[in-house]
Amino acid sequence: MRYAKMPRMGSRYYVLLTAYLTSSLGNWVYRLALPLLVLHLTGSALSTGVLYAIEYIPFLLLSMPGGVFADRFDRRRLLIAGDATAGVIAGCLGILVVLDVETLWPIYVAAFLLSCVEPVYHPAFQSFLPDIVPSERLGQANAWMQTGDNIMAMAGPAIAGGLVAVFGFEVTVFVNAGSFLVSGAAILLIRVQGGTEPAKAAAPHAKASFLGEIREAVRYIFKDNKVLMAGSLMFTGTNFAIWLIQANFIYYLTDYRGFEPGVIGTVLAAQGVGAVLGAAVAGRLIRRWYPGRILIATTALAGLTTLLLVPVRDPVGIAIVWGLVYALGSINPVAWFTLRQRIVPNHLLGRVVATTRMLAFASIPVAAVAAGAVESSFHDIYVLITIGALLRLLIAGLAYLSPLRRSSSAQTPAEPSPAGADK
Repeated sequence: MRYAKMPRMGSRYYVLLTAYLTSSLGNWVYRLALPLLVLHLTGSALSTGVLYAIEYIPFLLLSMPGGVFADRFDRRRLLIAGDATAGVIAGCLGILVVLDVETLWPIYVAAFLLSCVEPVYHPAFQSFLPDIVPSERLGQANAWMQTGDNIMAMAGPAIAGGLVAVFGFEVTVFVNAGSFLVSGAAILLIRVQGGTEPAKAAAPHAKASFLGEIREAVRYIFKDNKVLMAGSLMFTGTNFAIWLIQANFIYYLTDYRGFEPGVIGTVLAAQGVGAVLGAAVAGRLIRRWYPGRILIATTALAGLTTLLLVPVRDPVGIAIVWGLVYALGSINPVAWFTLRQRIVPNHLLGRVVATTRMLAFASIPVAAVAAGAVESSFHDIYVLITIGALLRLLIAGLAYLSPLRRSSSAQTPAEPSPAGADK
């Protein structure tokens, strides 16, 4: 099929894309501002590691319930409620900064509550996309969103660094709050006839208990769809390897390299440049090769590239290497999201998205705290960089031996097996 003959995305997709990019910009501003604030208050790498761990704990606690909500309720309304809630919480965090709170626990609590929104929001968002975009265009729709997010990743840290340097942390945090409210208002404009609940497909499961619906998703991943299991476990290991470095990266730039906030923002903005380039070619790669093979290849190449952070010490060199790592890494979400949206039945999609994401994120708090503790004890971040890079290479090798290598986004959705059935 020629690209020109494919069905159009539709205006609803572009409204959703606008909402997504608005909240994404605010989120990327926040991602730099909050760790810098914690470092400003404590000067401790361990405190920053604890912050990252706190922000990822909700993914372990709330991902599965969030998936059930996405499959039970109107996904559009869930997105609007999520944006409104996040806007209020982010606003409260901004007030704490204005009040010049000198202790960490109120900031930790606010960061935790804000992170509680995401495990409910993300499954609804990923499941909402197939409701408004034709299946043939899902790859391109995901690629455009990933490209846009990467552009925001490039602009956000630079904006955050400038805002912190000129106006302080207060304005920077309020920018994030405003972005959520704008996103919610945009999604409010989207109309989906009959709502977005997968009611017809889910009819046989309508009376299932809350825990029963969770068990159905877990059984589907681990018994009925080995590709999903392999991909989820691959991301679990990869995220551990990444966050051995990521958790200390800002501390590395400030303490080891002595960079000012403006320079840090520029270095981190380079990751957006590389990520945009990676996402820009992701759709084309998916049309040429199996998504699983793309995931494996980019993971291996990212591990090799990460090793260059050991000898490279100057701002320009670090920015280039970091950009290359993100260029490779940004291809993965496009391939993974598209594969998952196409091979999972609609009535299970919210729960599958939530469960696979929870598995993938489970290692992040462990890696963040471990990285902070190791750095505080031994003060040798180059060992952590080396370990993280080699782990990515090992994970790519193991994934090559799994069913993920033979996965294709052209596969039709695999229906779940009956409860208790052997498969």
